[in-house]
Amino acid sequence: MTMLFAWLEAGWLAFAAIAILWLETLLLSILSSTPKARFKALAGGALAGTFLLAALALALRGEALGWVLVFLTFSLFAHLLDVTGRLKDQSAELSRNTEKLSNPAVLTQRR
Repeated sequence: MTMLFAWLEAGWLAFAAIAILWLETLLLSILSSTPKARFKALAGGALAGTFLLAALALALRGEALGWVLVFLTFSLFAHLLDVTGRLKDQSAELSRNTEKLSNPAVLTQRR
């Protein structure tokens, strides 16, 4: 148990979590039928998580507060980019394409 606390205080536990996070991201991408698309979908969240875990590691090691704030800011920007990308992908799916339907009223009544 003391070894776990030593790893935690030294920040190594957070760095191990970063390695596991990226291994999981790569494994899920490789096992997907569309690896590039899967990696693109997962990378934003993994990047934000990486910056959060790096900030945790630096804070646990007692590093300069400025670096912790820098990594937290990077995490926020990575998260915003991830959310923006997800919303952009979803907005295309949510848009109405009624001009493609030959008779929208009939299709609505069938549902």
